[in-house]
Amino acid sequence: MSRQIKGVRLNASDFYPTPPWCYENLDIDWQQFTSAHEPGKGDGRIVDFLNKNMGYATVTYSEIMEGSDFFLWDESADLILTNPPFSMALEFIKHSIPRCNTCIMLLRLNYLGSITRHQFWKENSPTSLYVLSKRPSFTGSGTDATDYAWFVWDKTDRIPKGVHFVDVPSKEASAEANQLAKDALESYNKKIKEQND
Repeated sequence: MSRQIKGVRLNASDFYPTPPWCYENLDIDWQQFTSAHEPGKGDGRIVDFLNKNMGYATVTYSEIMEGSDFFLWDESADLILTNPPFSMALEFIKHSIPRCNTCIMLLRLNYLGSITRHQFWKENSPTSLYVLSKRPSFTGSGTDATDYAWFVWDKTDRIPKGVHFVDVPSKEASAEANQLAKDALESYNKKIKEQND
């Protein structure tokens, strides 16, 4: 998701690396999924995590910066897991739900609001929420004062229904995540600059 101040994105590429504890602390058995797709690979941390935790399952991804547009991906996967770009979150959700058995998206909790999404939420209510009690830092330099949760749409009953809470990371894990975010953003911005030069 994107950090914003008064509607202005603070990162033009909408790349905000997900702190590892956000998905590592999810109480989900990843080996129950037979395949997975990550719609916005970014620096690859979620793809790496899935590859390490899903046994022999096939893990694929899309990444627009690598010429792979998720909206041109018309395949299917057992699981779709991502932290979607804020500016296109609803489009990512709509494209994902029909193409998987379990869809898990990191979104702002207040994304449940909005008159423009009212009908969508009535027709596509999440089956469960995994709330991040600690606000994540996507830049490594503080939070955006917003609460987040993993929104789950599960067609298989493998994920318990209801509201759940992600374990709070240790101070060490949080500090490590902050440094990783700073390094990832620096590397990503350098890559974009090189492509534009």
